[in-house]
Amino acid sequence: MADQEGQFSFGTRLGLAFTTQSACCSALLVSGLLLYILYSAVVIKRGATRTWKVSTQVHCYFVNLLIFDLIQAIGGVIDVKWVAEAGVTEGPLCTAQGILKQMGDVGVALSSAIIALHTFCVLVLRRNAPPPVAAAVLILIWIFIALIVGLSVTTHRGQDYYGNTEYWCWITSRYGFERIALEYFWLWLAACINLVCYGIMALVVKGVLVVDGTRFRFIGWKGSSQNGLGSFNKVDKLTGADAIQSNAIAMRMLFYPLIYILAVTPITVVRFMAFSGSDVPFPATAFASITFSSSGVFNVILFSMTRPKLLPHRVERTPPRHFSFSVGLGPPPLPPLPHSPLRKTYSSIDSGEGPSWKMTPPMMPSELPLLHTHS
Repeated sequence: MADQEGQFSFGTRLGLAFTTQSACCSALLVSGLLLYILYSAVVIKRGATRTWKVSTQVHCYFVNLLIFDLIQAIGGVIDVKWVAEAGVTEGPLCTAQGILKQMGDVGVALSSAIIALHTFCVLVLRRNAPPPVAAAVLILIWIFIALIVGLSVTTHRGQDYYGNTEYWCWITSRYGFERIALEYFWLWLAACINLVCYGIMALVVKGVLVVDGTRFRFIGWKGSSQNGLGSFNKVDKLTGADAIQSNAIAMRMLFYPLIYILAVTPITVVRFMAFSGSDVPFPATAFASITFSSSGVFNVILFSMTRPKLLPHRVERTPPRHFSFSVGLGPPPLPPLPHSPLRKTYSSIDSGEGPSWKMTPPMMPSELPLLHTHS
């Protein structure tokens, strides 16, 4: 395909400018969070009041997701050149954009799926893989992405494999099978895994679904008030404010598949319309691209809101005797100690909220969701 310069109308350039802005926002937020994590982990000395601790596998998966979000965003930022030139010019930069887009899209999909599967195993199945598993999974993800990109470039050397796809650079229309097999299949698979895993987790936390070992029992909404997280252990039932917080976490879990599916669906529909030869209006393409380019923004906001223990946090030097609802993931809980009833304690902070309830540490589920003492 011959290069075509100066082909974009003002409306097309405006739409691509918005796409570039959304990619820039993702890049800034993700890189800012990564730099903050790096600063906390490397620069801040041990025992400081604010620190980053990689204490669970999900920390590693989360950082890996942010890295792929950044790669994806950088690929989108390159659109600024096509906006400035009013057209796509094939060459080394175009090829680089195609590679970055494929790496970022597939990497975000695989990382999101791994986080969903890990959370499902820990929360629902009560199984936590040994630490080396996280390193092995991350290595496999990077090897897989290196293979699909490296083999594609090597196999199609001298061909227009990565090139002008009308508004930016990606896998050209001559390679429809590769588009689906090497990118879109993994996006759809990750969306399905997110939907299934987080849907089941929300039902378990709500008490609609009870897990007994590897068996699932559907209780129904009428019996949900008597089960919830207590289905893991009969003594681990939540009441009052804790039950309200449990329900809130269950509802927030649904945002994970919802946000990911909302980000993937528009671009998928637009691509399939283009694959089938249909005339896709540019506003639809621009909207789909803006939504997809904002996945880094969505991930930073979601993880900051629903997984606060993943962010560097201030360690209290004189820990107050109050409790909070955390969504951190940790090692499997120890078996319950005999004769360890609930006991009423009063918060040292005069908040007027009355007494809070606590259990002895071995009886508390340390996974998501979790009641724990600030330490």
